[in-house]
Amino acid sequence: MPPSDPPPRMAPIRPEEFTEETQAFLGKWSGGFFNNADKHPVLLTFAHHPRLAELFSQLNIHLLTTNTLPVKQRQIAIMRLAWITKAVFMWSSHLNTSVMCGLDPEIFAPLQVGAADPYFTDFERTVIRATEELVEDHALSDATWRALMQEWTNQQMLDFLFTVGAYTTIAYVMRSTAVQRQPELLELAERYGAPE
Repeated sequence: MPPSDPPPRMAPIRPEEFTEETQAFLGKWSGGFFNNADKHPVLLTFAHHPRLAELFSQLNIHLLTTNTLPVKQRQIAIMRLAWITKAVFMWSSHLNTSVMCGLDPEIFAPLQVGAADPYFTDFERTVIRATEELVEDHALSDATWRALMQEWTNQQMLDFLFTVGAYTTIAYVMRSTAVQRQPELLELAERYGAPE
């Protein structure tokens, strides 16, 4: 068993601290990606501010369920930004999410390398470079914009921009609050690697 993460800076709220607002927020996630939303450390950290968490969740649930991007392209963007922002919990969690969504685990090592890895198609490399541009420069270059728009609609471009923006925000929150990974995520990270 890999060693546990350091203690969180902001401990998840405890069941005895749940309010009606907390229950409503957690209820939005139950039965979806998180079968045990009331035990999920990220959601229980966000639940310190249930009103904010509820509002942000509306966007996050869209990005994970009704996003117009193909699932593989969405996951490439999320996982590449998790890797380059060193968001260890997000990376580890999305190892699991990617498999749940039908992606082959062979994608995980190439995502650590980036666009230079021959695993990716030309367009997937463009998605990776676009993700890196947004994280590093906070904007897409004209060339990258044109390359993406050769395949995407305006809705898909907006979903991509909001996916990278929202998940970059989540990465900052997860890293700053130091959310701890559960044992199953530690095991996945040990098997497939994690950012340091």
